[in-house]
Amino acid sequence: MYHKGAIENAPLQVYVSALVFSPRHSLIRNLFKEEAPPWLTIRPAMIDKWGACLQTLEGHSGSVNSVAFSHDSTRLASASDDSTVKIWDASSGDCLQTLEGHSSFVTSVAFSHDSTRLASASGDSTAKIWDASSGDCLQTLDIRRPLYNISFDATGSCLHTKIGAIVISASATSNNTTSVTKPQHPQYQHIALSPDSTWIIYHSKKLVWLPSEYRPFRSAISGKTIGIGVGTGKVWIYSIELDEP
Repeated sequence: MYHKGAIENAPLQVYVSALVFSPRHSLIRNLFKEEAPPWLTIRPAMIDKWGACLQTLEGHSGSVNSVAFSHDSTRLASASDDSTVKIWDASSGDCLQTLEGHSSFVTSVAFSHDSTRLASASGDSTAKIWDASSGDCLQTLDIRRPLYNISFDATGSCLHTKIGAIVISASATSNNTTSVTKPQHPQYQHIALSPDSTWIIYHSKKLVWLPSEYRPFRSAISGKTIGIGVGTGKVWIYSIELDEP
């Protein structure tokens, strides 16, 4: 735990801080409001309710360049300038795997449609295919140019790596480069980020404003859940629960 030392050395002060920094209408604030320290005369202006952020995933030592949900929405992968890929449990926020092998910054990650494999693209001019469960590197594809985007096709049998405006298809079970196709851009319905990345929007309606430290360097959307990677190396997960219009 990031704050383990503070909790062990000063538990009472931590409990007091939890009251002070809890939202005004939160359950913990209402239950223990009589325990609030009377000696604190100037208090921070807190929001009424907890925010939409579900998890803050910390572990990368460099900027997060790409995030991607597995297609079963149980895991989130992140690619970083620290040359690693991390796989996170989307529910608990635990880091399940740290994938090491690239010799330069990792620019993009993508899960196969059956969520068993993970592809990564790097500035070291290679793409790697990983076993998403064990973390083993199954294959290294030498493209000989820096890669900036990567994805699996709908069948899961081909790997697409975007180099500028060109997409190269490479077999996920072979090192042979095959055909060139048009870039495919995923389309997300209902939940999205605004073009300037300052709002989470729903059917073009602004829902959640993102402060500067929460704005995405890279993002991924799965249903009504959004993963956002920011320049500090953190990954934020938001969940939006709204009825369909």
